[in-house]
Amino acid sequence: MAFTSLNQLIEHAKQDHTPIHELMIQSEIKQKSMQRETIIKKMSEQFTVMEEAVRKGTTTSVMSRTGLTGGDGQRLYDYAGKGNSFVHPSTLHTAANALAVSEVNANMGRIVATPTAGSAGILPAVLVHALDSGKYTREKIVLSMFTASALGLVIANRASISGAAGGCQAEVGSATAMAAGTLVELAGGTPDQVGHAIGIALKNSLGLVCDPVAGLVEIPCIIRNGLHAITAEAAADMALAGVVSIIPPDEVIHVMHEVGQNMPESLRETGIGGLAGTPTGQKLKSQVFGKEKVTKEKSSGAPAKYQSAYEIIGPVMIGPSSSHTAGAVRIGNVAHQLLNERPIRAKFSLMGSFATTYQGHGTDLALLAGVMGYNTTDDRIPNAKELANNIGLEYEFTKRVLGSYHPNTVLVELTGPTNTIKVLASSLGGGKIEVQELDDYPLKFSGERPALLIRHTDQKGVIADLLSILSRKGINIARMANERFAIDGPAITICEIDGSVDEEMLAELKRDVPIIDDIVLVETE
Repeated sequence: MAFTSLNQLIEHAKQDHTPIHELMIQSEIKQKSMQRETIIKKMSEQFTVMEEAVRKGTTTSVMSRTGLTGGDGQRLYDYAGKGNSFVHPSTLHTAANALAVSEVNANMGRIVATPTAGSAGILPAVLVHALDSGKYTREKIVLSMFTASALGLVIANRASISGAAGGCQAEVGSATAMAAGTLVELAGGTPDQVGHAIGIALKNSLGLVCDPVAGLVEIPCIIRNGLHAITAEAAADMALAGVVSIIPPDEVIHVMHEVGQNMPESLRETGIGGLAGTPTGQKLKSQVFGKEKVTKEKSSGAPAKYQSAYEIIGPVMIGPSSSHTAGAVRIGNVAHQLLNERPIRAKFSLMGSFATTYQGHGTDLALLAGVMGYNTTDDRIPNAKELANNIGLEYEFTKRVLGSYHPNTVLVELTGPTNTIKVLASSLGGGKIEVQELDDYPLKFSGERPALLIRHTDQKGVIADLLSILSRKGINIARMANERFAIDGPAITICEIDGSVDEEMLAELKRDVPIIDDIVLVETE
């Protein structure tokens, strides 16, 4: 399935008498060529990370690294236990769960982007609440996460899950809709009711701006997660009661995309407008970072192509932002692999939202961690600058306009003892990235699959030889691009492949195609 239309997804589920979560699992099996048990085990591990974040933030006071926020998850959870609340204590526990996860994220703890780090509290909140109710087994909860990923895939493909591209409606709004639809299927609702829950939840998030104070994923992000977790449960109950979304959910998603496109850049994750622009917001920014001149740069973006469940439920990551932290780690890590040796100098040129909020979101730490070879779950990310200094890695961060790319775009220039590399890449939302240029060649690849980067001389038949060897090895090419400097001159070919490649095959390629100058395998976790 392409997961580009809720109507098609719902009709498929109805015609096949198959729950949405099962359609997602079957798609994952086909894509990844993995056993069902392996796929479900990985999702179970994702839920474990979610639950750990909920328990940590509701039983202990977790403070953000800046000290601006923290402790509200435990505070609200304890208050609910007194039984004096206007809202039912059990419902308040859901809000507390969401606050808890968001606070762990702001502490640069380990969370699961669902679909982003900025909205990572909502789905865990409602699922852990469902688990704690005793009505649903852990196994059913884990299966329901595939429902959430299928619904999130449609939203991501039809609109966006990036605050920099579509405002907070694209992050918190999407997560609320995913959670609402997931709860309906978990409770035994029909596919049509799942769609209505999504429509009800999402239409009440339309226009929600992304205005993080000081560029931090704290104010108002944490509180929004708490309140929207309750909204997700209410939307699910409405749909189960027979309330319908008069505007079909696919149309609501389309409107969200339109609203995001018309939203001013100052209200799309730049930390400039909205609450971030208030006197108090500016004061808090100065308190955390000191005074800094704000540079506004125009840029444009487009929705990413999402296919896998784990692009929506994931990645497991160190917070606070899936776009600005996890995505940045992945970009840096790709550059690290392409350099193919330890870097001694790194220059990062940032544009758009990356440029205006990189300190608050930990983008600087994430990029440094990536070029040192760390992945998104590495606990050393918060200490990346200190570790870079320890190994003698020189680094520099600058701001510049890089072109008409996604707002979260960076040019990484790495120098090693013998090699240099330039990688222009964008973080598209939810930890997903796309390389736009490599050493000034306009070559795109995602890093979602293993990628072979092959430097060779432009010559008739060389690509055919490469494809022949890959075919004999049973390797299927998912995406391919080739660029040359000139006829008979230097050229680069990128092959994103289904499956893995070992060192023996790399050596065979280099041996059997003498015209290859160099070949590097790039993989993200």
